[in-house]
Amino acid sequence: MREEGIDFPDPSFDIDGNPEFDNVNIENDTEFEAAFDNCENILREALPEQFDLDPEVEAALVDASLEFSQCMREQGIDFPDPKPGEFGFFAFRDADIDFQSEEVQEAFEICQPENPLDNLDD
Repeated sequence: MREEGIDFPDPSFDIDGNPEFDNVNIENDTEFEAAFDNCENILREALPEQFDLDPEVEAALVDASLEFSQCMREQGIDFPDPKPGEFGFFAFRDADIDFQSEEVQEAFEICQPENPLDNLDD
């Protein structure tokens, strides 16, 4: 992302080894999206398990993304449903939303989903 001109931090990693990106400050959504599109293949190669999912896992993630969208709309945010076949951040990356606005941040606090994979083994 930095090669694309975006001030992007190095990731930290959670206990399972998944990358976490803290303190990402997106100053220009259009430039960020263009850079992300140019870097997406690198991310897919680095984290294939995040993209090539078991159908049951993918269905749970898609359902969670749909529930999140509905909740955001219930909070008054004009929020789209996820793109078909996508979930999480990827499902909403092209949405015309000011993700930094106070209204959207407050709705995120209310709608932030629990991990949809916690109950798969039940």
